[in-house]
Amino acid sequence: MKKIPFLFFALLLLAACSKDPATSDDPIVLDPTDMVLSSADFQGSSGHTTTGSVKLIKDKNGDKFLILENFNTDSGPDLRFYLSTSKTDDDFTEISKTITLGNVKLPVPSSANTDTQTYVLVWCKQFSVLFGYASL
Repeated sequence: MKKIPFLFFALLLLAACSKDPATSDDPIVLDPTDMVLSSADFQGSSGHTTTGSVKLIKDKNGDKFLILENFNTDSGPDLRFYLSTSKTDDDFTEISKTITLGNVKLPVPSSANTDTQTYVLVWCKQFSVLFGYASL
């Protein structure tokens, strides 16, 4: 009889710890003047599934963007996109505080060093867990 309240509490806690990301199925159309600097496919990490591809582009104004195509990852409570020098959060620039699945265009802050920060991380900030990455 005591198992039912515990099971209910455990299921409630599990549901509270997951957050479904938004989804965008609209294709990203690049301008003919956009230059693709590098591209890679995502890989899962820490037992999480992360798929899709990413391109680092520079537009005619010199602004940089990450283009995610067919991106998908497991749900998590505090997922972020980082550009990092490795698969850790030691030397990174936060790209986005929210995760959107599907096709996404994210501006890269001018403070990011895309010459050294070549890993795109899907990072759970709350628990310091890498959900997935792509090495540009």
